[in-house]
Amino acid sequence: METKEEEWLRFIDTLSHELKTPLTSIIAAAGLLEEELQTTTDESHRKLIQTIIRNSNSLETRLAELLDIVKTGSGELQLQLEPVDIKSLVLGTCMQISPLLHNKEQQLTTDVADSLPIIRGDGPRLEQVLLNLMNNAVKFTPDGGKIAVRARHHEDGVLVQVQDNGIGIAKDKHNMLFKPYSRLNSDRQRHPGLGLGLALSKQVIELHSGRIWVDSEPGTGSIFSFYLPRRPATHATPQ
Repeated sequence: METKEEEWLRFIDTLSHELKTPLTSIIAAAGLLEEELQTTTDESHRKLIQTIIRNSNSLETRLAELLDIVKTGSGELQLQLEPVDIKSLVLGTCMQISPLLHNKEQQLTTDVADSLPIIRGDGPRLEQVLLNLMNNAVKFTPDGGKIAVRARHHEDGVLVQVQDNGIGIAKDKHNMLFKPYSRLNSDRQRHPGLGLGLALSKQVIELHSGRIWVDSEPGTGSIFSFYLPRRPATHATPQ
């Protein structure tokens, strides 16, 4: 017989999959409609369809995060191990985030060492972590602000850091950032979301036998860092 926790996890898992199917169709249909509207001169119509796509993608991301949290809580999330070139991963993620930087006129600098070791890890999961940290940096940094991404050899692995000159975070709030559904009260209205991104990032990094942390104070910006050893010790499915 299932426990109440197992029943709840199964319910969330089923709900996420049930919602994802129609959402995928909505995004595909909206994309096709946007292509047709490219030939029209009605700017208001194009803005409306872009809003539908943007919010549908946001909802899809929230569902993916929720499903991942369920998997980590039930012990089902497994790493698919392969050699990961952290330099390529960092630079590729910076390219993905460039449209958001452009929209807010923010400046991005990168400092990535040439001789980084190859990490044995789950590339898509690690990319997910870095995207989340960079998205947060863009979100909480004012227009025209500065963001820096660094990666260097550290101990027997790699240290990756995302720094911003945004609003900063009080030290007594640092620990709660990495807990599921924990969001700072000041962020809830301005930046809607489930508060799962950093919690999921922590789970992924720890599954790699690594660690993740933040250095920040109000008004001084934030530095989010994570360390990855060359080879994770546990929770991995070899390829």
